[in-house]
Amino acid sequence: MFTMNLDYFDRIWQSKEKSKEGRPESNLWDNRADDFNRYGSDERRDKIIGLLLEKGMLNKNSTVLDIGCGPGKFALEFAQRAQHVIGVDISPKMLKYASENLAAHDIVNAEFKEIDWAKADMAALNWQKKFSLVVGIMSPAFSSRKGLEKMIEASNEYGVICHFVERQDLIGDVLKKEVLDRELIDEYGNKGLYCSLNVLWLYKLYPEIAYFNTVKEVVRPVEEAAQSFIAKYEMRGELTAAQKTEIMNILREKSEDGVVKDRTTSKIACIYWKNTPR
Repeated sequence: MFTMNLDYFDRIWQSKEKSKEGRPESNLWDNRADDFNRYGSDERRDKIIGLLLEKGMLNKNSTVLDIGCGPGKFALEFAQRAQHVIGVDISPKMLKYASENLAAHDIVNAEFKEIDWAKADMAALNWQKKFSLVVGIMSPAFSSRKGLEKMIEASNEYGVICHFVERQDLIGDVLKKEVLDRELIDEYGNKGLYCSLNVLWLYKLYPEIAYFNTVKEVVRPVEEAAQSFIAKYEMRGELTAAQKTEIMNILREKSEDGVVKDRTTSKIACIYWKNTPR
């Protein structure tokens, strides 16, 4: 029965969508690095860090593994409170920003590694039960049961995964409907979170969950906004020249004095657990 339950959630979970053939996923994330670095800070960071501190998962003795660390926004917060931090990401450009951002704050207790989590081998890395806290925040780390199991394997104490379960984008929702002719609705809210919660339960790790409501506003020039949306949508497949032009035209229509004001309203779920022997 246990195996049947896992198989059931594997079928729901599925693999994340494959990157367009011939375009390495690292390159796709490189294309979004400027945007993540420039606009990666918002209230969700304070709320998630607050949760970790409140629950005693992050302290001066913590050793932290940040999976999908991007430009190091969370790694910076971890390093200021923990003993040591390792951030991993598939994108060299994200990692370059991460190193620069922490160096700007004279952080010396953090390091970054270019790793594809889907291919990472905990034994080869000598990361089995190495970290007191393993996190995947807005990360593809738990895009499959295998990815989640690696998080469990790497942690000797706590694990945390966070992602959107509801999200409304003032501009993005219009573009998806009018340009891409699609509305990406996950009936599970977020199937990665939904399946992770159930699998952790089946593993008798008895996860807990916290929800945060957040609002993020971004103001940027039309051309910069267009580049950001195009890079985001091309994660799922290359856009045509006509689609790119339409994105630009819609953004120009919605702009004021050459800038686009975007607003994202979201509910974020954080699932956290303490590892115990299975």
